[in-house]
Amino acid sequence: MLCLSGAYAGEEANRYFNLGADAYKSKDYFQALQYYQKAAEIGNADAYNNLGGMYRNGQGVAKDYLKAIQYFQKAAEMGVSDAYYNLGVMYEDGEGVVKDYSKALQYYQKAAEMGDADGYYSLGVMYWRGEGVGKDKEMARHYYQKACDLGNQIGCKKARK
Repeated sequence: MLCLSGAYAGEEANRYFNLGADAYKSKDYFQALQYYQKAAEIGNADAYNNLGGMYRNGQGVAKDYLKAIQYFQKAAEMGVSDAYYNLGVMYEDGEGVVKDYSKALQYYQKAAEMGDADGYYSLGVMYWRGEGVGKDKEMARHYYQKACDLGNQIGCKKARK
């Protein structure tokens, strides 16, 4: 019985998530936010990540970097590689936090370990520029190639430089 309830909760969370995605695509950000919140409350990890993005960008809600970070952290704890990438961006850019290349690097590494192409690409950028690590163009190319292998076209171009 508990398994059925869990399965139902998962189906319901996915239904709300998909409704949120449809509303988001239609640029109805307020409605998307409502659906993502319902999906997150039921346990959908991707909904937490998308809520973080909406708060970060001020879509359907006032821009709030601290809430964005909280949502990204929750999604990351639930295993969403994109959330680790998003946390890395916030620390790299200093959005709602003190700019911290070392933390950004750690989040990008975690995303990359989970197979996230953008995580690999961002590691390449940081090694190329020497942000949070010593400048290492060979290592940068390595990460760009990993990003390319996972479909990141900019990574493909940078890997050939």
